[in-house]
Amino acid sequence: MKKIFYLVLSFAIVSIISCNTDPLPEPEKTIDDLEIPDGFAYQSSHVVDIEINMPDSVNFTDLRSRFNIYTSNPDDGGKLINSGSFDQNGQYKGEIRVPTSLEEIYVSTIAGDVVVSIPINNKKEDGVIINFGGDYGYTPPDTIEPTNKSFGLSFEQELQNFNDSRINIIGNGDFSINDFGTIPYWNYNISVDGKWYFTQYYNESMEWYNDGGNGTIKTPTQGHWGYYYYGGAVQLVEASPGDVVTLSTDIKSDGGSSLYSYLYLIPRRSNGSVIQYFYTYLYLPSTNWTTKTLIASMPYGTAYCTVLLWNQDYNGSSSIYYDNVVVTGPIVDTDGDGVSDDDDDYPTDPDRAFDIYYPDSTSFGSLAFEDNWPGRGDYDFNDLVVDYRYKQVVNANNALVDLESLFKFKASGATFLNGFGFEMDIAPTDIASVTGTSIVDGYITTLANGSEAGQAKGTIIVTDNVFTQLPNPGGGIGTNTTPGAIYVDPVTLTINLSTVNPVSLGNAGSPPYNPFIIVNEIRGREVHLANYPPTSLVDNQYFGTEHDDSNATTGKYYETENNLPWGIDTPGPFAYPVEKAVIINAYLKFAPWAESGGTVYTDWYEDKTGYRNSGNIFTPPSK
Repeated sequence: MKKIFYLVLSFAIVSIISCNTDPLPEPEKTIDDLEIPDGFAYQSSHVVDIEINMPDSVNFTDLRSRFNIYTSNPDDGGKLINSGSFDQNGQYKGEIRVPTSLEEIYVSTIAGDVVVSIPINNKKEDGVIINFGGDYGYTPPDTIEPTNKSFGLSFEQELQNFNDSRINIIGNGDFSINDFGTIPYWNYNISVDGKWYFTQYYNESMEWYNDGGNGTIKTPTQGHWGYYYYGGAVQLVEASPGDVVTLSTDIKSDGGSSLYSYLYLIPRRSNGSVIQYFYTYLYLPSTNWTTKTLIASMPYGTAYCTVLLWNQDYNGSSSIYYDNVVVTGPIVDTDGDGVSDDDDDYPTDPDRAFDIYYPDSTSFGSLAFEDNWPGRGDYDFNDLVVDYRYKQVVNANNALVDLESLFKFKASGATFLNGFGFEMDIAPTDIASVTGTSIVDGYITTLANGSEAGQAKGTIIVTDNVFTQLPNPGGGIGTNTTPGAIYVDPVTLTINLSTVNPVSLGNAGSPPYNPFIIVNEIRGREVHLANYPPTSLVDNQYFGTEHDDSNATTGKYYETENNLPWGIDTPGPFAYPVEKAVIINAYLKFAPWAESGGTVYTDWYEDKTGYRNSGNIFTPPSK
């Protein structure tokens, strides 16, 4: 009986195991068990090279037109993360820092807008190249050859009109008024009267159309001989040499193939003769509204400009539709820096043009440090937690003039008296002044300009003692890390830096620059993010002692032998762990992110389902 019972029980156990499709839970890992690849720097953001080339139809000799870069379409809530201007060749080459979780950016220019994918391998040198004007042409409407290429750019995109407040110099651009003239052909002489004229080949012309209560114009459904139509709508506007004229319009079709829309700007002399042709095109199988933009500088001798919506429709059973035509003319530049008043954040200041925010104009990033270096930390990353936002003020040549840095000190789960600062790539002599710092304990020496003395690079000590911002109220370790202890409201310091002369952004470095803490007021004991080098004032005797495995030859800094860091940076707010809660037990995707070398769960710090153990994360008391 015992033997039979044993066999039945064994069979039952085997059956239960074989029918259970869920794997048995793995033993819980400790942070020391993580297998982190060499070279991983725990970066939740990365720097990407970006190149933007504008159409050669625009003369940039004096113009410094603005571009904006957003996290997504600003109409859908995308946040502005970068701005700049183009050089005399209509080109911009630079860098942007973006979250590694961001898969695409939205670039807005006067030549149109484009959605661009970020390189998925996160290699800076792979970069992003945008070529506006690849679909521009310079021949008359009667001689153009149709093509089935929809755009000249080589990546998936959606074009939109550049958002600005310049006045529409064309009449009846929304086609709300059903009042149109007709002319035999596009080159027929018309006057500047704010009126559209339909070209009439073979007694066929475009038509006004009520699209669900919205006025539009469209090509005839049945073309000449029943299978094609070519022609368009024309309006004449005044223009002068050097004017930058922009034409944008919404376009769609009924669907089908062989539908081509062309936008033309045709500058003319005072006698009506044509000086030059500028066009861009759109191949239209789409039934969705798409905004297309054309931009050109008016050449010498210009007195007027013909605005032409030209069509080549070989479908015979579909129509091309137009709405919301906007034509802008002369650019107003009050301060003469080459940036129009509409695009200039400082329209009356020739020394300043754009504000560039990081992470963006409304958000904060976060820095979190362990302060036991070179000894191993407890990895709750709350010995210092500070939120940051940087505003770089640059001139029309994309050079840094001012830097405003906001630092919101949220927590100090420490017994040490720690300082906090950051190092830029500029020389100390490039700095004119630094204000807003809190240096009170006497172990920091500053230059007359407010930056730290004895440094090869410009270094700003924000505070030499965090407890002067977040005093320990008692009842727990440090400040704001022990649940139930007295809570201290975060304190924000605003640091303002100005440069002696404008410094190129490439030479200044990118926010958050090289942040670090100073441990227990020992100036040479400074802790940086993983693989960031120390400042000139570090005490090199700490490296290679206790748990530190730094190696200057290989560029490894501030990591242990198994590649654990003493600091992390997130491009969004960091809800830090409670005292003694290891980060992998608070942020459940931190471990797989780190072990993958940053290729999975790049958004590990966000508040998504399954990402956090809320019981191990500090929650400020509600007001």
